[in-house]
Amino acid sequence: MAATADAPVLTDGVVVLRAPRLADVDDMVATATDSESTRWTTIPEHYGRADAEQRIASVAATWRDGTAYRWAIEAGGRFAGNLDVRHGGEHVPEIGYVLAPWARGRGTMTRAVRLGTAWAFGQGLPVVHWWAHAGHLASWRVAHACGFTFHGERPLSVPHRGGLRDGWFASLRPGDDPHPRTTWWPVPVLEGAGVRLRAHTDADVPRIVEACSDPRSRRYPTTLPRAGTEAQARAFVRDARLAESLGTGVTWAVTDGVDDRLLADVGILAMSAGPDPAGGEVGYRAHPAARGRGVVSAAVRLAVEHAFRPVADGGLGRRRLRLGVAWTDDAGRHVAERAGFVLVGRHRGDRVLGDGTITDVAWYDRLATDG
Repeated sequence: MAATADAPVLTDGVVVLRAPRLADVDDMVATATDSESTRWTTIPEHYGRADAEQRIASVAATWRDGTAYRWAIEAGGRFAGNLDVRHGGEHVPEIGYVLAPWARGRGTMTRAVRLGTAWAFGQGLPVVHWWAHAGHLASWRVAHACGFTFHGERPLSVPHRGGLRDGWFASLRPGDDPHPRTTWWPVPVLEGAGVRLRAHTDADVPRIVEACSDPRSRRYPTTLPRAGTEAQARAFVRDARLAESLGTGVTWAVTDGVDDRLLADVGILAMSAGPDPAGGEVGYRAHPAARGRGVVSAAVRLAVEHAFRPVADGGLGRRRLRLGVAWTDDAGRHVAERAGFVLVGRHRGDRVLGDGTITDVAWYDRLATDG
């Protein structure tokens, strides 16, 4: 790509991309040493004024030699972060960005990325790749908003302070619509019948492990991913958030609304998949402390009501939901029937139980028009 003497100034009337200045140094240091920046990025630890000054010099050098497009982000007349599109030599074109704490949650980085990628494509770049540590939802939210296509997760694929972490990967090409490609479903709090449904947090991990380690849960695996170890439970929480961003599922932690301890998990899964883009599959499991209290039945009813509620009214706009339970799982089938699902078939040898036994599955469904 062609070299230039300095970074071109780009603006959409709200955000400005420009060359960094010595006057930015204090804000650059504050941004680099913020806890979220050190957690998720490869910015050197103990970043100081000398590092910021070195970046300013290196930005100018990369514009001169044509190896990267690098800007400071300005919003409201103040330094708000950095944006880099690296592409020189054999470097695969990729984007990196970091935002000052004060500028977060305002759409600033989304505007900056749209400006920077549009300019890069105008210079002839055929693609811009994005990657981040798996679980870095704030970075993915920006890429998602800018129209990047998510390609998946790769284990131990991105560097971090001398080690490797799992990574998420996405890309944007010239001509792609710079707006979301999928619906990022919110996870609203749902309350009723003595239960409260909310988004999972890392604080739920020990209870998820307990629920999945219970003998009954091990015997009757559900549609929800198994999470019998701490690592699996953390991945379950992380992957639930990712599924929401891809429009494929919404999952809740179920509590009684009193002490906020997790009593069950419930989800509307497999959305936007298969021949029915307005369908979905219900999955649920109970913590041992929830059994015999009607917690799961109440939670499933709330989740199903939300799934059938029109999108315009804050729901998921589903037309049909299905639910599969091991034929011999009387408790699981009772939950389905109490939630208004109708038995529509028995699939022979359709599921492997925790002990390796192959069993038939009772398949239920419910339509939004069933009432």
